[in-house]
Amino acid sequence: MRKVKIGTKLFLSYVALIAVILLITTISFRYLFQEYLIRETRDQLQKEGLQISHMLEDRNWKGNQPPNGLLDHRRIEMAGNLISSQFIIYNENDTAIYSNVDEEVQLDYEENKGKLFVTEQVPINASRKQIGRLVLFTKVESLEGFNRIIEQAQAVSLFVSAAVAVLLAAWMQRGITGPIRLLADHMKRFSMRKPHSPLKLKSKDEINDLAQTFEELTDQLRKNDFDQKEFLQNASHELKTPLMAIQGNAEGILDEVIVGDEVEHSLQVIVNETQRLKKIVQDISYLTRLETVEESFTYEIVDINRILQEALTVIKPLAYQNQLTLEYEDDFEIQVKVDADKIKQAFLNILGNALRFASSLIEIRIQSAENQMTIEIQDDGNGFGENPDRVFDRFYTGDQSGSGIGLAITKTIVEKHHGNIYAINHKKGGRVVITLPLPTR
Repeated sequence: MRKVKIGTKLFLSYVALIAVILLITTISFRYLFQEYLIRETRDQLQKEGLQISHMLEDRNWKGNQPPNGLLDHRRIEMAGNLISSQFIIYNENDTAIYSNVDEEVQLDYEENKGKLFVTEQVPINASRKQIGRLVLFTKVESLEGFNRIIEQAQAVSLFVSAAVAVLLAAWMQRGITGPIRLLADHMKRFSMRKPHSPLKLKSKDEINDLAQTFEELTDQLRKNDFDQKEFLQNASHELKTPLMAIQGNAEGILDEVIVGDEVEHSLQVIVNETQRLKKIVQDISYLTRLETVEESFTYEIVDINRILQEALTVIKPLAYQNQLTLEYEDDFEIQVKVDADKIKQAFLNILGNALRFASSLIEIRIQSAENQMTIEIQDDGNGFGENPDRVFDRFYTGDQSGSGIGLAITKTIVEKHHGNIYAINHKKGGRVVITLPLPTR
């Protein structure tokens, strides 16, 4: 099947619409103008009839004799052309006693007066008594001359209008399809490897919106490509360190470079690095599932205090071991709609990070507003450095400890709950702020 371009479709559709409009206009105009001519002819016949009637009354016509000599050959004017005034005078007995047409025309009128003739009647009075009637008529076909004149003028105007409309359609087609062609060429030249200048269209319509959407999409694709490459580089770097430790100690034992009591120490290093490697792989796998539709979220209405208490119960032994104080007030209840297990995991990641950096104190505060709640977890350590938000990047570790994936997982969990998370520095250390929407009542 042959492909038809959208510009051709638009042009043909526009031309077809013009043709239909012109056809309807021509038919309706012909009918309405015909009706107008008939109405105007009746008005003229009515005026002419009144003039003849008044003239006969002034000349004291009694209605019993034909008014020979009283009437001249009269005409009425229609649109600058003359139409003969054809009339018949009937007496009070409804007998035709005078006519300015021959007998053949009169018989034709009598037989077809309701079909082929435009007719008007005027009474003839004498001494306030009707002594006859005047019937004026003209053939409908006599109006065709006017119709032909109008049709010729209409044909010329329609031809000119159609020509102008077709030219306008071609111009509009170029105006519509031109930006589309530019956008299509721009899309064909798009490459992830080669940078290109953004497309700027002069049109301020949906095509321009489409171009802007495409530019936003390409920017997002490049960002995703950069993030993926950076992720692979960071993952390779993180995995390389434990693998090198495992390989070095294993080869040392195999080559008997490490002997005696050092073998047990090397085996312990291999076990520890293997566990670390396993933890990194598990975190990467979990983060990948969170960022795709594979990991489902089960939302339910729960008390956020309960989830925080469960997380604090897990980290309290480590806090006591490091001589850290946990401050948290839970004397009020806030209901939220969340996946309890994943939010608990997010809290554990933030609290675990705070444990590594805090000097003596970790504070947890909750505030509730009209449509959202805010959770602040603050420590009294050294803060997050010059760029606090980098702590949520994959594999970023401020002190080179940990896998650098925990807070990235936390950010993904919060965003999946339509919330927001950010980190800031304050005079006493670092603070992580989480906002979550409250369920609508």
